[in-house]
Amino acid sequence: MAAALSALMLAGCGNRGDQVFGGAERKTSEEESGRGSADEGTDGGWEEDEDLAVVRILGRNYSYTGANGKTVTLKDWAEEGRSRRWAKLEEELAKKGVKLELELIAFDRFDTTVQTMAASGELSNYDLVNISPLDDRTKLNLVKQGQLQPLSDIWEQYSEGPYKDFLATEAGQFYEKRMRLEDGKVYWITDFETMTYQGEESASVLGFQIRQDWLDALKLEMPANADELYDVLKAFRDRDANGNGQADEVFLVNYSSFATDLAQCFGLGIDITFVNSQNGNKVESPWYQENAKAYIEYMRKLYRAGILKMADSQSSSYMADNKVAAMESWALELWLEPQITVPEGAAYPWFAPVRIQAVEGQTPLFRGPNKYNPGWTATAVPASSNKQQAIAKILDFLVTEEAVRLTEQGIEGVSYETVDGKIHSISDASLENIDAVGMALWCNGSIFPRYALNNELSQGMEDTIAFAEANGVRNNLSAKSDFTLACIRDPEHRLLHDENGYAVPTAEEIDRTNEISSDLRTYSSELLTKLIEGERSLEDWDSYIADLKELGLDELIAINQARYDRAAK
Repeated sequence: MAAALSALMLAGCGNRGDQVFGGAERKTSEEESGRGSADEGTDGGWEEDEDLAVVRILGRNYSYTGANGKTVTLKDWAEEGRSRRWAKLEEELAKKGVKLELELIAFDRFDTTVQTMAASGELSNYDLVNISPLDDRTKLNLVKQGQLQPLSDIWEQYSEGPYKDFLATEAGQFYEKRMRLEDGKVYWITDFETMTYQGEESASVLGFQIRQDWLDALKLEMPANADELYDVLKAFRDRDANGNGQADEVFLVNYSSFATDLAQCFGLGIDITFVNSQNGNKVESPWYQENAKAYIEYMRKLYRAGILKMADSQSSSYMADNKVAAMESWALELWLEPQITVPEGAAYPWFAPVRIQAVEGQTPLFRGPNKYNPGWTATAVPASSNKQQAIAKILDFLVTEEAVRLTEQGIEGVSYETVDGKIHSISDASLENIDAVGMALWCNGSIFPRYALNNELSQGMEDTIAFAEANGVRNNLSAKSDFTLACIRDPEHRLLHDENGYAVPTAEEIDRTNEISSDLRTYSSELLTKLIEGERSLEDWDSYIADLKELGLDELIAINQARYDRAAK
């Protein structure tokens, strides 16, 4: 794809005059000619007569949009000089002798630009590169071609302690093992998050959520089982819970997959394959599980009653128009309710998560990340860079408590305040306070991996209650917090909601997975959708399973099991 797009993108790649900032202008080819890799006997890119070592970074111009539609970007932070968080980052890196030179690509052009530059060899113009848009096969090819140097060599040789100390912990070992390639080295690093609850390791959770304000308006109780849930959702629709005179109240969810949170109440896995924590961490498929047909029959019942709608491109309008009766989301979410417009005099909209008893004898499961949670991004060092020592200093800084605080909360009195010993973010919908954006703009697939270490869940739990109080929620203000706490205290029934526990696949595993996955996943999602919508009969179940096997489901399970086992060694 990168090669095919190169002709289109090269013109855009060449016009970067408005994108280089925060440091020295790009060196000419003559000035750069002396650069070498870590294996060429250099001094790690550090020259004693230089005040600062300039690290050239290619990244995405990450942006944040306030409630009024105003947007602030990382480029704004670095160029305008108003961001105290960016100034603090520069100050701390300068103390270590490091200066950043950024080249930021707009969000809508970033993926194709990086793909094109990888194909043309232009990544060699930088010292640190966000290669998140590249798939694993492309990244492995860059390693094979010698275009990337091992980051693990950099931290082993140049880290002054903090980063190597982090990797020596149990969490750090989990992180490193899932990024190692067959040669035992790490060539790209990703985000990493660890969480605690009152000092004990834990993790956030997802859950099925229902409108508490509608339950209150119709004087209904929170449903406890599948039959009660059906009755409540139907009552929302039949009794016009949103008051617009139409029967349009729905459970909005992407039911082409099993990641609905209701499926987990039936004891089912999440993706077409998943690591089953209920069965010795064996990789399995929901299609083979005992309650798969019972779940499909239940979802079909909701669909026939008109109370189940597929989440699609119109989902945001359904939310804004106050039509969503239930959905799946992170239990501590606070970003959905502000999108909803309710009639004058109606209670503030409030989603309350709940675990439903779906089938007898099956404890409802719930989704969530591992307590050690690698992310989706990828940051690499081109082989041409000779700034290894400076890059190690950046890594050393990113895992310090000071850097984590700067990244996650910012600066006290600027982007957060401390009240009774607890941190509360400062909000500014107008973004006149350019730093009031929550997580720093240099993360989340921007220029640096995000190390969100030891995030305390109790703070987020308390924030949901404070949010409810501030917005006049009338009942069950602690719903999100209570649900999260109940799940934290029930870790044996957590299912991992993603595939971050797998090791990086080998080239052979990638090739075979690519051969299998497209047709297999398409068939699975279309089959599940058609079964729920009644276009396929459950009487033909055996033939569907035979089709899935023929398309390679068992082989995909075996590949993913091998990847999981490698990472667990």
